[in-house]
Amino acid sequence: MLKKTCHLACALGVACLSLALPAQASWTLIPSESHMGVTITELTASGETAHQHQLSGLSGRVADDGTLRLPLRLNQLDTLERFETLQPWLAGLADTTLATLTTTVDTQRLAALPVGSTLVDTLVFHAKGQQAPIKLRFIRLDEATIRVTQAEPLTLDSQEVRADSVGRSVLALLGYGEIKRDIPVTFEAFLQREE
Repeated sequence: MLKKTCHLACALGVACLSLALPAQASWTLIPSESHMGVTITELTASGETAHQHQLSGLSGRVADDGTLRLPLRLNQLDTLERFETLQPWLAGLADTTLATLTTTVDTQRLAALPVGSTLVDTLVFHAKGQQAPIKLRFIRLDEATIRVTQAEPLTLDSQEVRADSVGRSVLALLGYGEIKRDIPVTFEAFLQREE
């Protein structure tokens, strides 16, 4: 009898605990509010000129295993809007994926983050066989929305960008010659919880 009572108590405890925990949900980036900015400083005979560029419409979904894939496409670059019409060869490349960033997100920690609270976590992003740890700040705005920004300054090395064939092509498309080595990057995204 004692054994049956113990099993019943355990079963009730597990049932109560499962009711208290948030339901498993998926998280999706809100493209209209998610973007990445870069500042490229051009070096010319007359001095330095900083140029701002933005990748908008970032999209991605956190899979059940916590994997987030964030494809970056040429047509997300605001500079393309300046061209009235694209050359035929470039129009075909506009939807080309420049890189896909992947990382793993701890979905249980996100689900447990109370509204109004902040979590700072370092995620390791992978792209093109390289990896980089990036410290991000997660702010729970309401039950269904989390704002994500970088928690510390983030820069790209222009020499590494030029060493990559796609990066070199994008810099050439934008008309850059010599540029400053550090390329500051800003990141802001909004995750929406979907039951």
